[in-house]
Amino acid sequence: MLKEERQQFILDEIRKNNKVLSSELSTSLNVSEDTIRRDLRELSDLGTIRRVHGGAVKNQNNISGGMEDVSSYIPFSYEDREVYSKANKEVIADKAISLIKDDMVILIDGGTTNLEITKRLPKDLKATIITNCLPVATSLAPYRFIDVYFLGGKMLPNALVTVGNSVMKELSEIRADLCFMGTRSIDLKRGITDIDREEVEVKSAMSNAALKVVSVATSDKLMTSQPFLGIPINKIHMLITELNANDGIVQGFKQEGLEIL
Repeated sequence: MLKEERQQFILDEIRKNNKVLSSELSTSLNVSEDTIRRDLRELSDLGTIRRVHGGAVKNQNNISGGMEDVSSYIPFSYEDREVYSKANKEVIADKAISLIKDDMVILIDGGTTNLEITKRLPKDLKATIITNCLPVATSLAPYRFIDVYFLGGKMLPNALVTVGNSVMKELSEIRADLCFMGTRSIDLKRGITDIDREEVEVKSAMSNAALKVVSVATSDKLMTSQPFLGIPINKIHMLITELNANDGIVQGFKQEGLEIL
């Protein structure tokens, strides 16, 4: 079954039952639960469903065809995505924080793993953080010694990141020490890829604006690919996953010259 057919089946099940369970979909479609989770993540990012722990439910604003509560759609979508692999993202965040030093200028892309990093920063950190992600920017408000700069532009409602020429122009004038890159998919041939053309353009500009580009990715995103190229593999300096650096899954990236953390 093609991915498009599989995702249509998922949408049909949600329309009929108002919810689906990942385990049941895995059995019905004869694919792994990892495959089902990726399908649910893509459909959630497109706004067609709302992911919850163990599966997904109907997004009243889209599948039902209604617009009863548009104001509640965005925050719930982002929080539901955050539940996914939360423990793994916490491991990644702790590793990422070990790279951060006082007085650094840091670029932070969108994504719930990056949001986890900002939530766990030392309270006395002195740094400058530049982001195009609204939840990342607002999560930094309690930090007294961090200067936060938000890159203004057109907002992508499902990802809560800004894109467009104004973002690209601001990035062209920045030289950051680190860039933490949210990663939907990464493989050895193409590097970091994503589903939105405007979003990958910003990712590329961010990578050009930093001395060190760090891909943060849970292991289910390794060796997967999306339609649009964001950052070629040879422009990524480090890969952080929840796995041990000696795990066999990451050895191919190490051979490509990436530092593994």
